[in-house]
Amino acid sequence: MSDPAPKVPDEMFREVKYYAVGDIDPQVIQLLKAGKAKEVSYNALASHIISEDGDNPEVGEAREVFDLPVVKPSWVILSVQCGALLPVNGFSPESCQLFFGVTACLSQILQSLSAPTKTLEQQVTHSQQGHASAGAVLFGHVKVAPEPPPPPPPHPVLHLPPQQILQLQPQPQMPQQPYAPPQPHPFPQPPPHRPQPPLQQQQLQQHLQHLQQQQLAQLQRLHLQQQHMHAPAAPPLGQPPQPPPPPHQTPHQLQPQHQPQPQHQPQPQPQLFGHDPAAEIPEDGFLLGCVFAVADYPEHMSDKQLLATWKRIIQAHGGAVDPTFSSRCTHLLCESQVSGMYAQAIRERKRCVTAHWLNTVLKKRKMVPPHRALHFPVAFPPGGKPCSQHIISVTGFVDSDRDDLKLMAYLAGAKYTGYLCRSNTVLICKEPTGLKYEKAKEWRVPCVNAQWLGDILLGNFEALRQLHYGRYTTFNLQEPFAPTPHLVLNLLDAWRVPLKVSAELLMGVRLPPKPKQNEVTNVQPSSKRARIEDLPPPTKKLTPELTPFVLFTGFEPVQVQQYIKKLYILGGEVAESAQKCTHLIASKVTRTVKFLTAISVVKHIVTPDWLEECFKCQAFIDEQNYLLRDAEAEVLFSFSLEESLKRAHAAPLFKAKYFYITPGICPSLSTMKAIVECAGGRVLSKQPSFRKLVEHKQNKSLSEIILISCENDLHLCREYFARGIDVHNAEFVLTGVLTQTLDYESYKFN
Repeated sequence: MSDPAPKVPDEMFREVKYYAVGDIDPQVIQLLKAGKAKEVSYNALASHIISEDGDNPEVGEAREVFDLPVVKPSWVILSVQCGALLPVNGFSPESCQLFFGVTACLSQILQSLSAPTKTLEQQVTHSQQGHASAGAVLFGHVKVAPEPPPPPPPHPVLHLPPQQILQLQPQPQMPQQPYAPPQPHPFPQPPPHRPQPPLQQQQLQQHLQHLQQQQLAQLQRLHLQQQHMHAPAAPPLGQPPQPPPPPHQTPHQLQPQHQPQPQHQPQPQPQLFGHDPAAEIPEDGFLLGCVFAVADYPEHMSDKQLLATWKRIIQAHGGAVDPTFSSRCTHLLCESQVSGMYAQAIRERKRCVTAHWLNTVLKKRKMVPPHRALHFPVAFPPGGKPCSQHIISVTGFVDSDRDDLKLMAYLAGAKYTGYLCRSNTVLICKEPTGLKYEKAKEWRVPCVNAQWLGDILLGNFEALRQLHYGRYTTFNLQEPFAPTPHLVLNLLDAWRVPLKVSAELLMGVRLPPKPKQNEVTNVQPSSKRARIEDLPPPTKKLTPELTPFVLFTGFEPVQVQQYIKKLYILGGEVAESAQKCTHLIASKVTRTVKFLTAISVVKHIVTPDWLEECFKCQAFIDEQNYLLRDAEAEVLFSFSLEESLKRAHAAPLFKAKYFYITPGICPSLSTMKAIVECAGGRVLSKQPSFRKLVEHKQNKSLSEIILISCENDLHLCREYFARGIDVHNAEFVLTGVLTQTLDYESYKFN
C-alpha cells in the first residue's frame, strides 16, 4: 500500500510561480496546486524552475539569463513535510554540486547525544503544534550532552567500497574551496566487500590499520619480485651503482630513481601593475590617466552608437579616447593581434587589451591587469575561424564563466550548443563529473578544460590536434581561464611598469567631500526591479467580463510600477500570462516576448495615454482613439499592425500546425514555444523522423510539421537536408506572428 499524500498547509506555495522542465511526478504538481502555486507558460515569468535535469538548455537559460532558482521536485515534497518553504540552495539539479550522486549511511553518530532524534513524521507533527521555523522542526528534539564527544576515528565510518573511502577529518568550519575528487590510492585495492554491521571505533581503527599493513606488504613483495625479474644493467665505467631503496619506505616513497629532472625550474611571475601603487586614485576615477585608441571594433559594429557609448563611459571614470593612435595613448582597445596599429602599440610598449577587459575593469571599479584569455586580443585576423570545424558544448561552468566560454567559442569560429549530442566534437569541462561528461565518454567525444580554447585564441593552433594531451585533460583547475604565460609575454610587458598619474591631473579631479566620522550619511539603497507583489491589490472590483487584464512592454520598471498603481485603483488587473491578456500597453512596436505572444491573442494594443485618460475619468474608456501606431516599425517590417490584429482575431496563425524547434534556437526554446502556442500551434518534444514528416505531408488529414533551427544546430538537420526537407530559421515564427502571415520561402536554409 502506497503512503497517503502529505497534507499541504493552506496557501503554502501562494508566492510560488513555477515553470516545470521535463517530466515531473504528477504528485509534485498536485502538491504545488494544493498549496496555491501558480504555473506559468514560460520561464521568464516564474519565481521557481522545477526540473530533474540540470543540463537541460531551458534550465541553463533560466539560471543564467533570468537568474531564477532551479530546484528538484524533492524541494516541494520536503517543504510540505517540514511545513515551511525550505531554502533552494540545497536542491539544485546540477551535477557540479559537492555531494552530487553520493548516498551516505551515517552510523554511530547519536553516541554523543542524550536522546535519539525522532522520525521526520514525528517532528512535522510537533512542528504543526507550535514550532515556527524549519530549523526548529528538524533539530528541536536534539539535546547535546554536557560532556564533550569522544575524539573521531581517523577513518570514516561510511560503509562504502574501499575505492570510494573519503578521508573525512573534523573541521571547525566548512572549507570554502573548490571540490577536488579523491585521488586513487598508490597501492592496489582489494576486491569490494559487502557492507558489514557497524564496528566500534576501536575495532574499526584496528581493522583499517590491519588492511593498510596488508596492502603495504603486498606492494613491497611485488616491488622485490620486479627487482629480481628486471635486474638493472651494470652502470657505465666510472659510475658507482645506485644504492637500493631503504627497506621501510612508504608506498609514496617507492618512486623510480631515474626520473629526469626538469631542465628549468619555473621562474616566479613578474609583478604586474595597474596604476602606480603610491598614487591615491579616487574611487570613481579608476581610469584616470588612461588614454585609449580603438582598433578593429568600429569596422564590425552593427550599432554605430556603441562606440560613442564606450567613449562616454570611459570619460565618466577619468579616461580619454583619442580618434587615432599616437604616442599620447596608453591603451589600445583591439580585437586582434593582426594589424599595423597593434604592431606599433607593442613596439611602443602600450597596453593592448579587449573590450572584455574593459568590462571587467568597470565591474571591479579598478584598473587591474588582464588575467583571463578573453582580456587579450586574439592571434588571428578578425573573422578568422581556427575552430570552424568544431561543435562545442560546456558542462560545470555557470553564470559569467559559461558566458565567457560562449564568447570564446564564437571568437574561435566554433559552433556552441547548450546541449550535448553525438555530433559535438568537444566538451569543455570544469570537472570530470556530470551527465554530459559521462555521455561524452560513452560517445567518445573529447573532454578538455577551458585552457584548450584559451590557447587557441592566443595562437597555439597545435592545440587543435592535442585534444588528448595531459595539459588539456587536467580538470578542477584553480584558474581555468588564466592565459598560458608564454603566449602573452609580449602583451604583459607594458604592465610591468605602473601607470603614473600626474599631480596636475589628480588635482583637477573633483572629489565628493568625505563625511566626518560623527556624521551619518544617508545612503540610498540600490534600485531593485519593481515587483508586482509589492503593490497593493486592486481597490475596486469589477465583473470579470468588464475587467481589463493588462500587460506592459518596453517600459522601465519604475514606470511600470506607477502604471500598475493606477490600473489597480481603477479595478483592472495585471495578466498572469499572454493567453489571459486583453490589453497590451506599449509605446512602440517591439519584438519582445510579451509583444510577440500577446499580438496573437490580445484584444487591444494601446499606448499609455489610454491608461492615463482612464485614470483622469476614473473609469475604463473606449480604446479606439488610443490604438498603437508605429509608422517606422511598420515600414521596417513591411506590415500593418492594424491588419495583423484583424488576422489574429479571425483565426490563429498556426492553427493545426506542429513545430519541431531544435534546442539551440535563439531566442530560447521556451520563448519560441510560448510564441507558437499563443498563435495556436503546438511544439513537438521529440525530433520527428523523415518517415513521419512524409506521412504528415502526404496525408492532408494530419497536421503539418514545420522545422525551425539555427546555424549552430544545422548538424541536427543533416538528414532533412539530404532528403530535401525544408528547414526554416526563427524568423519564420518571429516575423510571421508580427505580420500574421506564413512565409515559406524567405527564411529557408539553403
